[in-house]
Amino acid sequence: MPQRQNRLIWILLAALCGFIIYLYISAEGNAPAKKGGAQENTVRTTKVAMAPLNREVKALGTALAYDSAKIVSATSDYLTFLQIREGQSIKKGEIIAQLNDTEEKARVNELAALLSEQKRQLARLKNLTRTQASAISLLDEQQAKVNATQAQLDAVQARLNEMVIRAPFDGLIGLRQVSEGAFISTGTVLTTLDDISTIRVEFNVAERYMADLVPGLDLRITNVAYGDQVFSGEIKALDPRLDPVTRSIKVHGIVANQELKLRPGMLLNVQVELANTAVLQIPEKAIVPLQNKHYVFVVDKENKVSQVEVELGERIPGSVEVVSGLKAGDEIVIEGTQKLRNGVSISRVEQ
Repeated sequence: MPQRQNRLIWILLAALCGFIIYLYISAEGNAPAKKGGAQENTVRTTKVAMAPLNREVKALGTALAYDSAKIVSATSDYLTFLQIREGQSIKKGEIIAQLNDTEEKARVNELAALLSEQKRQLARLKNLTRTQASAISLLDEQQAKVNATQAQLDAVQARLNEMVIRAPFDGLIGLRQVSEGAFISTGTVLTTLDDISTIRVEFNVAERYMADLVPGLDLRITNVAYGDQVFSGEIKALDPRLDPVTRSIKVHGIVANQELKLRPGMLLNVQVELANTAVLQIPEKAIVPLQNKHYVFVVDKENKVSQVEVELGERIPGSVEVVSGLKAGDEIVIEGTQKLRNGVSISRVEQ
C-alpha cells in the first residue's frame, strides 16, 4: 500500500513538471520579437503642428462711473434752495442748490450803475479831445476808472454765479449731505453726481500679455449679482506705466450700461479675448509630468523614443500650447507612454 501511494505521488509530480514546461515553451513562442536587443511597445503617435489658439485673460476688475464728481460749494453762505432728488437722474445745467445772494446782487447793481456813469463821462471827454488838447490826460484817467470798475463788476458777477450750483453733466444725483437753510462753508460737499450710462472697468493684466493688449479688444464681464449674465465691452486705454511691484499693467475698458445694472464700486469678473494666434499644440494626454517638469516622448527615424522636456503655455480643453522643446513636424507618443523609456523601440497602431 505505501509503495502504491509513493508511485502515485511521483506520477503527479511528473505530470505537474510537464505542464509547467509546456507553459514556459508556449510563453516563449508568443513573446514579441526583439530587434536590436530592445523590446517593441505598441503606441499611438501624432505629428506636432501649428494650430490657432483662442487666448483669453481673466482678471478681477472694479466698476467706475464714466464721469464722477463731488458737488461742493465754492463760497460760504446760507442755503436758500436745495433740489437733490436722491438716486434720480438730472440734466446738465439743472440747479442743484442756491445760496443767499442778496449782498452780491446789490453789489452788482451798484457797480453796474457806477460803470454806466463812468462810461458816460468817458464819452464826453472823447468829444472834448477833438477841440482841447488838455483833455487827453483826463480822458486817460477816466478810461482807467472805467477799466477798474469793469474788473470789480466782473469779479462780483462771478461770485454771484457761484451762488447757484448746477449739474456739470447728465447723471444720477447721490445722497444729500446738507439741509436747506444750513450755513455751508467753502468746500462743503452737498452730494455726488455720477454718469453711469457707460461704466468704466479698471483691472490689471500680467506683463506677459502686454504685447497682445490693444484698444478695441472685446471684454466679457460678469458680476455675482447677475449670475451668468454677460455684459459686453471693449478695452479703451492702457496705462503707459507698469506697476514695478506686481509687474502688471492697468487697463481701462468701457461697458454700455443703459439699464443701469452695473454700479460704481462693483467687483467684476473680466475676460479679455486676445487675438487668435497660431502656436504649437499637442494633445494634453501626451504630457508626462515628472516632479515639477513636463516631458513628451519623441519618435526618431529608427522608431525609437527619447524623453524630451517641454515648456507649456496656454491650456485649452484636450490640448496644450508648447512654448519650447518641440518643433512642427516632430512625431510624439500620445498613448502608451506608461511603459516607455529612453531608447525603447515602438510600433504604431492605426491612427
